[in-house]
Amino acid sequence: MSISFERTSPLLSPRFPEPKPIETEPSAGAEPSFGQTLATSIDRIADAAEHADRDTEGMVAGTVDIHTAMISMEKADIMLKLGTTVRNKLLDAYRQISQLG
Repeated sequence: MSISFERTSPLLSPRFPEPKPIETEPSAGAEPSFGQTLATSIDRIADAAEHADRDTEGMVAGTVDIHTAMISMEKADIMLKLGTTVRNKLLDAYRQISQLG
């Protein structure tokens, strides 16, 4: 017995956002500053949340399959949790440094 994958493929192909390159202000080849990296990361989290919202609305409208919507929602959730964890670690480090002085 063989399975035809053409018949089992989803109705819509998954759409993934293109990764944004990290923009640097200094000369080419220089490392981005901490502030630039942090701002870029926050923008990526916001983009993932917007993408998840669009896919959820598309799922309700019937233009996006449930698997694609669930993947984008989980991706946004994981990115938000990671961003929150990094923020908490930064705040803890700031508090520890401020207590030294």
